[in-house]
Amino acid sequence: MYITDVVTLPRFVIGRGIYARFPSLCAQYGRSFAVVGGVTAMEKGMPALLESVSAVPDGPQLLVAMPFGGACTFSAINSLSTALRPMQPDFLVGMGGGKAIDTAKGVADALGIPLVSLPTLVSNCAPITALSVVYREDGPFDQFRFYDAPPALTMVDLDIAANAPVRYFRAGMGDTIAKHLESTFSARGDVLGEAMDHMSAIGVALSSTCYDPILQHGRQALEEVTAHTAGPAMEICARSIIISAGLVSLMANDDYNCALAHAVCYGLSLFSHVEESCLHGDLVAYGALVQLMLDGQAERAGELRDFLVSIGTPVTLEAIGLPLDLKALDAALEEAVTGPDMAHIPYPITKDMVFEAMQRVEAL
Repeated sequence: MYITDVVTLPRFVIGRGIYARFPSLCAQYGRSFAVVGGVTAMEKGMPALLESVSAVPDGPQLLVAMPFGGACTFSAINSLSTALRPMQPDFLVGMGGGKAIDTAKGVADALGIPLVSLPTLVSNCAPITALSVVYREDGPFDQFRFYDAPPALTMVDLDIAANAPVRYFRAGMGDTIAKHLESTFSARGDVLGEAMDHMSAIGVALSSTCYDPILQHGRQALEEVTAHTAGPAMEICARSIIISAGLVSLMANDDYNCALAHAVCYGLSLFSHVEESCLHGDLVAYGALVQLMLDGQAERAGELRDFLVSIGTPVTLEAIGLPLDLKALDAALEEAVTGPDMAHIPYPITKDMVFEAMQRVEAL
C-alpha cells in the first residue's frame, strides 16, 4: 500500500482586468500586504493593483512595494525577508516573472505569511507551483526549494501578460511542451498502485494538456502576443503554460516532473554566455528535442522541431552559441546525466548517448 503526502491544489483566477477583484479575493488573508516584484513588472502591474486597492478603502492596504531584480538566490530571499519582517505584513504579493515569484515564495515562507502570486508575463508555471528554482550567486542553477503548499492565490491578468516581451511567451511554450514529454518519459513502466501513486497518475495524464493545445494554437497565440492582444489562442496557451503545467507539478511527485529536457537545459546553462543570453524555456525546448531523439522518437522530434522553428525557438547548438564538440560540451553532458532531474528515468543514459542525440538533432 502506498502513502502520499497531503496535496494542496492552487486557487487561481485568469482573465482580463482581474486586478479589480484583488480586494475581495484577498480580504481573507489580512488587512495589510507588501509587494515584492521585478522592476519592469511593477511598472506594468502596480497601477492596476493600486487602482483596485484605492477603490476599496476598507480592503487590504499596501505597506510597501520592494523592487526585485536578478535571480532567485538565497541571498535575495534573506535580504528581502529581513527588510520586510519589521513591517509585519499579513500577506505578501509576488509580481513579475518566474524568478521574482520564486523569490517571493521564499520570502513568504520565511515570514510565515500567505503569498498572492501576480504574474505579469506568461513564461512558466511558477505562479502556482510549490517550489522555487534557486540559482547560485554566480549564475548557474543551485537547487530546488520545496514548500508545503502553492501560493494561496494566483491572479493572471491576460491584458498585462499580452504586453510582455514576446520571447518570454515563446519560451513559456517550450518549457510547457517539455512537461508532457518528460513526465510521460519518466513514468514509463511505472504501474498505478505499485510504483506510481494515484495523484502522480493524474498529473502524468493531465500533462497532455501541456502539449496538444500549444502545438495546435501556439503560432496564433504568438501572433496575438506580438500584437499585444490577449486573444483566444493566447488564453488557451496561457492556461496550458501556467495552469496545466503547474497542476502537473503539484500532483505528480518529483520523479515525474523533469527528465532529460531540463537536465540538458541546466547542463548548457553552465556556460555563462548561454545562461545570460538564452531563456530557460528555449533551452528546455532544445532539450526536449534531444530527449526525443535519444528515445528513438525521430518523427515526433521532427514535428516538434517544425513547430519550434515556426515560433522562432533556437533548435541547434549553433543558434544557442555552442559548438557540436564532445570535448567542449563535456561539463554540460556530465551535468545532464548526473543532475537531480535524472533520478527517475526508464533506462540508464550516458554522456555519449546524449551527445549522439544532439548530433541527430543537428542533422534534422
